[in-house]
Amino acid sequence: QRLKLLSRIDGDEWLIGPLAMAAPLRIWLLELFTILGIAISFYTIYIENQLNTVPGYQPACNLGSWSSCSRVFTSPWAHILRHWGLVEKGSIFDLSLPQLALPYFFLLLLYPVARKTSPDLAPMLYVGVATISVVFNVYLACVLKFVLQEFCIVCASTYAANGGCVTCLVRDYLNMRRRMTAFKKVS
Repeated sequence: QRLKLLSRIDGDEWLIGPLAMAAPLRIWLLELFTILGIAISFYTIYIENQLNTVPGYQPACNLGSWSSCSRVFTSPWAHILRHWGLVEKGSIFDLSLPQLALPYFFLLLLYPVARKTSPDLAPMLYVGVATISVVFNVYLACVLKFVLQEFCIVCASTYAANGGCVTCLVRDYLNMRRRMTAFKKVS
């Protein structure tokens, strides 16, 4: 037992020994939720492709009359930029929702690097982007519930993964802010 708890003042457990350089648990969880979001996005792209190319394809995410992901993935909202009139059908920017989600999740995957290189700015910027993503998820959930009147297990899983990412980012931002405030008081 050579590892000892050094400090728990600012909400983090700081260790001495070989694990002293390990990232806080919230950063590991962020990476886990991010990888989950990427996997769900690739699965959704696969399902969309199958729906467009294989006649009569029934994805496993169609859970019955109360839940049809295929209806959601083939709705006008599946290509949100086209639905909003921002791009033409077939244009290079006529991307589906999971194709738009991938750059977002890959950006979140880079958070530990951004956090280390710019600890003053990165957490705040990432929380800003995450806040926008939550607003967008609420919009999409309202479309599902009130317009399409469907439940989509894949969509709900994406919202949950994003919710986990946002929670980790906000907790890290608040912790970094507390540490900066404590550091400024000391110096």
